[in-house]
Amino acid sequence: MKRETMRLRQKADALGGLVGDQTRLSDLDAKLAELIVENSQDRGTQTVSALRSQAFYGREMAEQREFAQNRLEFLGREIETAQMQLAQSKQKEKMLEERAAQERRLLAQDALDLADRLRPAQKIERKL
Repeated sequence: MKRETMRLRQKADALGGLVGDQTRLSDLDAKLAELIVENSQDRGTQTVSALRSQAFYGREMAEQREFAQNRLEFLGREIETAQMQLAQSKQKEKMLEERAAQERRLLAQDALDLADRLRPAQKIERKL
């Protein structure tokens, strides 16, 4: 039962890490989206090198955003899987706790039965 509790904690920690990663990546995706919009705004007349630079950084940000979105999709699936595993572990731990409680009740009842059998019989005297 202790092993199952440890596994449950590990799975909960892993789920927490995945959710934290997803949150940070969502923030990064939002920032990249803002930067892409900012980069694509018309700035009037520019030099050729400035246009190349703007195009290069625009492509880089678009690639990074695509990577972030793919990673977010992957993390979403991983979180769903981790949640299912955590729920299964909780269910398994609950069943183990129920079995342990049942076993304790049976052992207590057996001890009481043994004590009753070992107790000397008392004579009951009746007066007429």
